[in-house]
Amino acid sequence: MELQKTNKDVMATNFSIINGDASLKEAYGEIKMNLEGPPHLPGLIVLDNKGRYAGVLTVDDFMQELRGLYRGACDKPGKKEWMESFFNQCELVGIKKVSDIMSGKRLSIGTSDLFEKSCELILYKKLHLLAVVDENSKPIGVITRRKVLTEIASRIFK
Repeated sequence: MELQKTNKDVMATNFSIINGDASLKEAYGEIKMNLEGPPHLPGLIVLDNKGRYAGVLTVDDFMQELRGLYRGACDKPGKKEWMESFFNQCELVGIKKVSDIMSGKRLSIGTSDLFEKSCELILYKKLHLLAVVDENSKPIGVITRRKVLTEIASRIFK
């Protein structure tokens, strides 16, 4: 990995966005399409009402929400009636918005910042997706943990 690469050199510019006020049902549809076809990213970039970067919504964010619902439906693993209670709890998800469960709130990086800084953030904060924004906080690219792995592995396993 060249240490002097900038985020602009390595970022993906094909990414999906969603408004923070969108429903989780709509977001799930977008994430599902994302995973099945290009760009194959683990989440969406979330925008505020002014079109600025607000956060990310990832598969992990959905799974964390489901874990919370499971815990609410089942006080201990193996409980036979957990599934009905779980799906009753899941109805509550229908009223939630993307902004309610998104992660990475306001955590972004600039295009001219060194890629090394992105690697550090992704590794330290355990991120799946990091937004690259311009000077007006408009998302223009993303860096994924997959990109960090491929860049670092190419240096380690020469």
